[in-house]
Amino acid sequence: MQIAAYFKREILEGRLREGDQLPTVRQIRDDWDVGQNTAQQAIGLLKAAKLVDTSPEGTFVAAPRLALGPQQRLHLEGSPDSELVTVTAAGLVPAPDYILPLLGLEAGSAVIRREEVTRQPDGAVFRLAVSWCPPQAANVVPELLLAEPLPDPRGAGPLIASRLSLGIDWGRGGVECRLALDDGRELEHLGLAPGAYVLAGVHFWSTAGEDGIVLEYSEYVLPPNCVIEYDLEPLQ
Repeated sequence: MQIAAYFKREILEGRLREGDQLPTVRQIRDDWDVGQNTAQQAIGLLKAAKLVDTSPEGTFVAAPRLALGPQQRLHLEGSPDSELVTVTAAGLVPAPDYILPLLGLEAGSAVIRREEVTRQPDGAVFRLAVSWCPPQAANVVPELLLAEPLPDPRGAGPLIASRLSLGIDWGRGGVECRLALDDGRELEHLGLAPGAYVLAGVHFWSTAGEDGIVLEYSEYVLPPNCVIEYDLEPLQ
């Protein structure tokens, strides 16, 4: 398990990439000073986790979508180092009508809007996300107005709550499988052709309690063969 954990970490953190060859069973046996069966079992654990593919030519790192699949991501804390987050927009904008009731804003209010894309090691975008926060949140988290990734990979909600020493809960969320929108964003950012299906979801970060305040509302879109996880445990 220790040997498998070592190579798993090398793959998830991007030091071993798709197509890279792992040491042979004999090399692992000698390098780690273990028996032949132990070395073989380590490779078996990596293969069962879909991190590697084996063939008569050897053991090779599997494609990124498998290397960062659900079995592996559930053991991560934060985003893998091999993934690159780029903020494509950040600032105060007039709040769209549908956002007003979601954040409890009055008509004519401004809202903080952030848009970001997340790329795999090969450069392909696998997540397009837009988040909306109340304008006063910029008073405690001025980073929300900067076109840079936030220091908390979970998003703006937990960051705002921590700055205000507030308890936070998840509120509501939902997902749907639908056709990608030809809105100048989804197809272009995700590199999809018209007629492609995506997984689209929304979620809220809100303060704890029945009268909780919504700190962030987020929308995200994933192309086929990608995955995302959530930690549903409330934060205090």
